[in-house]
Amino acid sequence: MRVEELRDVIRRHEHAYYVLDQPEVSDAEYDAIFKELRQIEEDRPDLLTPDSPTQRVGGEASDQFAKVRHRSPMLSLQNAFDESEIRGFDKRVRAAVGDKVIYCAELKIDGLAISLTYAKGRLQRAATRGDGTIGEDVTANLRTIRSVPLAVTPAKGLPDLFEVRGEVYFPIAGFEKLNREMEAAGKPRFVNPRNTAAGSVRQIDPNVTASRNLQTFMYTLDPAGPARSQWDVLNALAAMGFRVNKNRRRLHSIDEVIEYHAEWQRRRHELEYEIDGMVVKVDGFAQQLELGFVARSPRWAIAFKYAPEQAETEVEEIACYVGRTGVLTPVAHVKPVVVGGVTIRNVTMHNEAQVNEKGVYVGARVVIHRAGDVIPEIVSVKDPKPGWKMPSKCPVCGGEVVREEPYVAHRCINPFCGAQRLERLRHFAAAMDIEGLGHATLTQVIDRRMVEDPSDLYRLTREQLVELEGFADKSAQNLVERIAASNRPELGRFVYALGIPQVGWATADLLASDFASIEKLRDATQEDLERVDGVGPNMAREVRMYFQGPGGELVKKLLAVGVEPHGVEPVGDGPFSGKTFVFTGTLETISRTDAEALVRKLGGKAAGSVSAKTDYVVAGPGAGSKLEKAQKLKLNVLDEEQFKALLPK
Repeated sequence: MRVEELRDVIRRHEHAYYVLDQPEVSDAEYDAIFKELRQIEEDRPDLLTPDSPTQRVGGEASDQFAKVRHRSPMLSLQNAFDESEIRGFDKRVRAAVGDKVIYCAELKIDGLAISLTYAKGRLQRAATRGDGTIGEDVTANLRTIRSVPLAVTPAKGLPDLFEVRGEVYFPIAGFEKLNREMEAAGKPRFVNPRNTAAGSVRQIDPNVTASRNLQTFMYTLDPAGPARSQWDVLNALAAMGFRVNKNRRRLHSIDEVIEYHAEWQRRRHELEYEIDGMVVKVDGFAQQLELGFVARSPRWAIAFKYAPEQAETEVEEIACYVGRTGVLTPVAHVKPVVVGGVTIRNVTMHNEAQVNEKGVYVGARVVIHRAGDVIPEIVSVKDPKPGWKMPSKCPVCGGEVVREEPYVAHRCINPFCGAQRLERLRHFAAAMDIEGLGHATLTQVIDRRMVEDPSDLYRLTREQLVELEGFADKSAQNLVERIAASNRPELGRFVYALGIPQVGWATADLLASDFASIEKLRDATQEDLERVDGVGPNMAREVRMYFQGPGGELVKKLLAVGVEPHGVEPVGDGPFSGKTFVFTGTLETISRTDAEALVRKLGGKAAGSVSAKTDYVVAGPGAGSKLEKAQKLKLNVLDEEQFKALLPK
């Protein structure tokens, strides 16, 4: 299901981006994927789940540095990618606070978000954003950046303890100089300034950070003291000696915002740093307070991203790649072309239907753009010709390829396909949170026939791993210990790690909640599975087929090597015992995630979809198909206040 695929992709990228500092995609590609997921969830609120990436902020703090809690969450911003979306933001703002709105527009620096805490004017602590609530203490490193004041004279009205937030970035000239030095030393070049800035801040040795000549721009003061607007804050920060971007402007209409945005899109190459858009904020704090927040973002600010660039090229080949479930994905290999400063060679086409809808074929002249300024996409074909066919045999193992109704995807049905084995192992390792089991390591253990399936991971020894490229005694022992430490996962995590078709994180948790043990889930009938809220006939059939086939044998092998999945402790009786709640739309005084957790704490069940078994549907603004279905089924529909009235006093 596309929505689960998107969530899985986003979670993987968040882990790589926030925890490992090894992004697999750029911010803009992540934005485009995130936007697609958010759009699907807005169009289909019944698909929204509490664990969706859209319901939270970012990743986790690394264990390499001490973890610190921010004074208040460092939230992320919603994005606007075109004029209609920024006008939609303006319309929502004016509907809430009236027409007298002034916007503060600031260039969006492509860097790493940081917070600086000062006590009586002296730098006390510096931290990364982390997951928005918990960051990493990088004080020693940020003290080496010359634009970070070690001591300031606080603005009048500020308390003894205050926090300043902003962005660390790598100036383009310095980045290019560093890459020349890397090449001269015979070392690989760094990818881009943003990633290099993030890695520089998170060095164990502060001297490395100091050598990079990083820079900062600061834009937030918490608390704001006597300041009454964002403009006042920027001026106060500059007066205290912080580096504040001079390219900012107060604007009195959305037309002025659009014009200023266009100006810097034309002039962005004049800057000594990279930007990927403009941050537009309602200037007045009183209006910001009135607008408030929703889920992971403030309602009073938005990131106005730049439009993607386009280029024309030629398709040289359409190849198919095999994923962990055997699904074949066509990828157009094109003559290398630069789009938005990045060389594009491959464009994913998703399935046979999409290839033919666009009329793509070998030799076709195509126009490519980078959605969200990054994801390569074929937007038009000069002389479209449908008729491309998926191969009947798997390009990796030669096994039979079939299309199973009602799905559009084609799948290799050979359970021993080598490509599927690699992707299944990658998925298992990521889901079980086993760090160090990446593509390169897994490829080696597969090629050397050390590992056939996930159960073999738990038999790997230090002696085997030291034979692999890139491993020494200590790193081999560390990986063995990390694998061993994963052998008592929560049941939901374990079910997700199995890679059952159509079963994402949310469904895995539902199945874990209903069946409580892997043995009960493995023995469940089609009817048992369909009784779980959110599990339809197709998904139930996939789960049943999985456990009846090689998947059931894999579970036995995993249990035999000592993996012990455990269920979440059942909640005792409470006022909501035996009741099922579904939340839809936006709640104003509590997040949906917290509301669902509260229901479970009180003995009830929080489901992701509406059915005849649902007792209450709690609907807020923006409720969609879930509310319609509840009304058709004549279920109990509550607003937020009515739900709160049910809570024990």
